[in-house]
Amino acid sequence: SQFVKLENESKYYQFFGKKHSLNFRADLGIGIPYGNSKLTMPFDYSFFAWGSNDNRGFVARTLGPGSYKYYIDPNRTSTQIGDVKIALNLEYRYDITDMFKIALFVDAGNIWTLREDINRPGGKFSKDFYKELALSAGLGLRLDFSFFIIRVDLGIPLYNPSFPQGEKWIWESREMYDAQVLTLPKWYSDELNGPFAPRLNIGIG
Repeated sequence: SQFVKLENESKYYQFFGKKHSLNFRADLGIGIPYGNSKLTMPFDYSFFAWGSNDNRGFVARTLGPGSYKYYIDPNRTSTQIGDVKIALNLEYRYDITDMFKIALFVDAGNIWTLREDINRPGGKFSKDFYKELALSAGLGLRLDFSFFIIRVDLGIPLYNPSFPQGEKWIWESREMYDAQVLTLPKWYSDELNGPFAPRLNIGIG
């Protein structure tokens, strides 16, 4: 496989007294396949998104790329991959005790392909990428053991870029989405979770 991959993770912490802090994280990456890797990056080196270390309102490795309507494709793979990744996290933390902390968070991000993928329309990175940043928010609990931290987060999707126009936000109607799901095989539609159902995530670090 031939490719070039660049990724950078930046973190910034702003403390307000001993118990309050604002924490920001940005994880940006791009992979450029070439030569005998013509369409996309090798699977093991591609970017994945969502889950306990990313956008906590969505099931890990399911959303994206871009605005690809994954939920109406029974033939889709269970893991979505891409060549470009943007992950942004903002978290406010309050120390209840030295061990127990609570957190309010907002997550945004997505993955994209660099080239058009006929099997995943809408997945290519474009100048309108900012319209395809999925958004979630939630509440979390931190157990701080000094040498490592256990995180328990409840995330709620707020904006899903893959949904039909006018139905992407949590407060909008779901008429077209429901109509599309009704056309799917029952064995597949039964496996789809509620479009804006909360997700429980457990992570370390």
